[in-house]
Amino acid sequence: MTAVYLSQFHLSSALATDLPQAAARYAKGELPLPSYAEDALSLPYFAVTGADLALHERLHQLLQTTLDAAGLAASECLLLVASTALDVSLLEQRLEQGQPLSYALMPSFDSFKHKLTAEFDFAAVRIINTACTSAANALLYGQRLLQAGLYRHVLILAFEPPGKITRSGFSTLELTSSSGQYRPFHPQRDGLILGEAYATVVVSTLPDNTPTAELLGGYSACDTYNITTTSEDGSHIAQVMQLALEQSRVNPAHLALLKLHGTATPANDTAEQNGIRRLFADKVPPLAVLKPYLGHTLGACGLSELALLFASAQESTIPALPYASEASLPFSHEEVALKSQDIVMANFFGFGGNNASLLLRKC
Repeated sequence: MTAVYLSQFHLSSALATDLPQAAARYAKGELPLPSYAEDALSLPYFAVTGADLALHERLHQLLQTTLDAAGLAASECLLLVASTALDVSLLEQRLEQGQPLSYALMPSFDSFKHKLTAEFDFAAVRIINTACTSAANALLYGQRLLQAGLYRHVLILAFEPPGKITRSGFSTLELTSSSGQYRPFHPQRDGLILGEAYATVVVSTLPDNTPTAELLGGYSACDTYNITTTSEDGSHIAQVMQLALEQSRVNPAHLALLKLHGTATPANDTAEQNGIRRLFADKVPPLAVLKPYLGHTLGACGLSELALLFASAQESTIPALPYASEASLPFSHEEVALKSQDIVMANFFGFGGNNASLLLRKC
């Protein structure tokens, strides 16, 4: 099977406006400080600090920077856009401009696509919105298209900007932390903290001189347990992880690290930890969870978390979980060092029951 490589990760997040600085802070175990919006919600949020750019300007700059760094023309690439807030962000912009709320005001994904197409001559533009698995599914989709020989390069753009509608929705569902402490798998966890993020990666069968990781494969499927969550017994999650391992031809005993989804919400954490116990029993590989460092970046987490993880692994180690002894899964008290050719499993389990698991090899 044709090898597919990931290179040219870029990330702007609450940890830092660029990936090297974010990776350095993550390796030291430094957590971002939440901000609080001056509105009725008064909930914690992990925002990107630094340049105050409009969304379109920020995305344009990020795409151009990535193309330049990879030495690629847009026409050589398929662009896959992964985001849950794409249309929501456009709607909020129009409301802020004073336009009245109506069906005609509702933006379409096509409007975003046409705007990008007018500025860049990408071979094609496709938009993927599958909740928290959007970017993970974009990676799997891009891999299949590359291996089918339809494209030589895929550029993935994943982003989640701040949004009142999104924050209000999670607040209404009582999923957002009231304490401002983001602690997945902790007995006193009290919910998630949303995070702003903008990320890109180039996926190719023809890597540049410094590929970060090889995408071995993965699996994605929908659980019809109910309309919002996956089954808390972990059965579907265990099945997705098992099929990801089989599709990638990876023995679970060879995993050097398991990157958890870890939202810190009761149902999601319970389902994931039960799924892990079903699959691995008492042979759980070393564990890592990244959302405390980025916030829950929703549709972008499949790219933002991988970018941070592999950038940190290239230069340093994966920090230990500060509350490892209290966690409901067997986290190690020691840092984890990823060597060349080590294999990582990365889980992304989405709102609505769409679950995905990826297998990657460190280059």
